[in-house]
Amino acid sequence: EEVTQNCDTITVMRDGVSVATKPVKEYSMEQIVRDMVGRSITEFYPDRRNKPGEVLLEVKHFEQPGVFHDINFNLRKGEILGFAGLMGSGRTEIMRAVFGVDPHAGGELVFKGEPLKITKPEDAIKAGLGFVTENRKTEGLILDFSILRNIALPSVDSFAKSGVINFNILNDFADKMAKKLGVKTSSLDLEAGALSGGNQQKVVIAKWVGRHPEVIIMDEPTRGIDVGAKRDIYELMNELTASGVSIIMVSSELPEVLGMSDRIVVVHEGRIAGELLHDEADQEKIMTLATGGQ
Repeated sequence: EEVTQNCDTITVMRDGVSVATKPVKEYSMEQIVRDMVGRSITEFYPDRRNKPGEVLLEVKHFEQPGVFHDINFNLRKGEILGFAGLMGSGRTEIMRAVFGVDPHAGGELVFKGEPLKITKPEDAIKAGLGFVTENRKTEGLILDFSILRNIALPSVDSFAKSGVINFNILNDFADKMAKKLGVKTSSLDLEAGALSGGNQQKVVIAKWVGRHPEVIIMDEPTRGIDVGAKRDIYELMNELTASGVSIIMVSSELPEVLGMSDRIVVVHEGRIAGELLHDEADQEKIMTLATGGQ
């Protein structure tokens, strides 16, 4: 959108080659996308046909002085719960506290009707949660590790017996997950840092999907990746929720929040400013709440 609003001419590149150069006025968004990915994407956001079920996770009165205050929300089975708000509003900090990456001073979690205590990420992982972090390069991946080792990291205990890893099973697992996510690479032994941004993000998601979590927190799941990879991730999110997985999606892209969320929670200065159902939400309502309006 930024390019079409501010530029006179657009050059599209794909796989290191200039595909087309045209004046902005002669270049539709549909054609730009088609040239970028080499195929047509008729509906950018896939239809959300899954109907969320019972409440799976409840966050009650979460508190961290100076960061966020009295956070209350719930997540249903098979639901995509969008979290919107301005940068610095506290969205990411809330999710990091839920997952046990950062501390919280008060509040409780209820998971499947039972109290859940999470003080570190290991507790969250064992409970059936996964966390696709905001910054894949510094938090989501070990860039000088192979793709295979990155995908296997959260699940490595399931490939070991008496402390010895069975690499045949591990290799098969990593290969299966890479194919499921559509990671484009000549070899799983390639360092993760050598991949494109979209493929790096798919590796991050693959390592959590491989654990078969019941809840996945996705913080900026499509930031900095091309439109083709975005569509692949959206389709995977639909597939996961159809199988009963619940997703919390934090995103700064309002079209993404509107296109993929069943419900939308808006955060303003560390507090929940409001909640909107998919059918009633629009950009104006979200931005009004995100900036402190009613």
